[in-house]
Amino acid sequence: MNTAITLIIAIVVIILHVWLCRRSPKFWYLGGIIPLLWIVLLVFLFFNGKISWGEDWKMIIFPTLIYFLFWIQGHQAAKKKEIEKMKAKDIN
Repeated sequence: MNTAITLIIAIVVIILHVWLCRRSPKFWYLGGIIPLLWIVLLVFLFFNGKISWGEDWKMIIFPTLIYFLFWIQGHQAAKKKEIEKMKAKDIN
C-alpha cells in the first residue's frame, strides 16, 4: 500500500512538473519549482544522514537530471509555440 501511494505521488509530481514546464516563457520560473523542491529535499536528507552520496548517487543524479531536462525541453517548446503564434499574427 505504501509503495502504491508513493508511486501515485511520483506520477502526479511528474505530470505537474511537465505541465508547469510548458507554460509561457513569460513564466519560465514555474518549471523550476519541482527541481528546486527536489534539491531542497536532497540537501535536507543529506544533512540528516538519510542519504549518502557514495551509496545513493543513482537516486540523486537520475531524478535531478530528469527534472532539469523536462524543464529545459518544456521551456524550449513553449518558446517555439510563442514564436509560431507571433509569426501567425505577423502574417495576418
